[in-house]
Amino acid sequence: MKLNIVSALFTVIIFTLSACNSEAQTAKNTGVANEASLEVIDFHTTHRCKTCLAIEKAAKEVLDANFAPAMKSGKITFKTVNVDEEANAKIAEKFGAFGSTLVIYNPKTDSFADMTDFAFSYAVGDVAKFKNGFKAAVQKALNNK
Repeated sequence: MKLNIVSALFTVIIFTLSACNSEAQTAKNTGVANEASLEVIDFHTTHRCKTCLAIEKAAKEVLDANFAPAMKSGKITFKTVNVDEEANAKIAEKFGAFGSTLVIYNPKTDSFADMTDFAFSYAVGDVAKFKNGFKAAVQKALNNK
């Protein structure tokens, strides 16, 4: 019985990750290294699902509404990275991104917070919860420079 549950859970996870192949969108190809205190990196595949697009939209809204001066000065940057592009293989490997992945990366300490599970849990169903939690995570990362 436990094997069936594990097998079913694995199938759901694989389906969720492969479901991000429904809507095409061009990404900005960027590297990791810069002078930012924090980098918010939204990894995705070439074809993106509704949830993947909602995560990007909500994350940008949080950054624009709550961290505009830091965004304008370059202290915080937001990047989208297409993991399907060969040029992004190294950065995708660094963060373990093989599909949709949202991270808050501190280049000075070379550490990051993986927000992927949280983002997929709330970016569509409870956007307010996502925005509050994401805002708190960015603020925490800024405080831990």
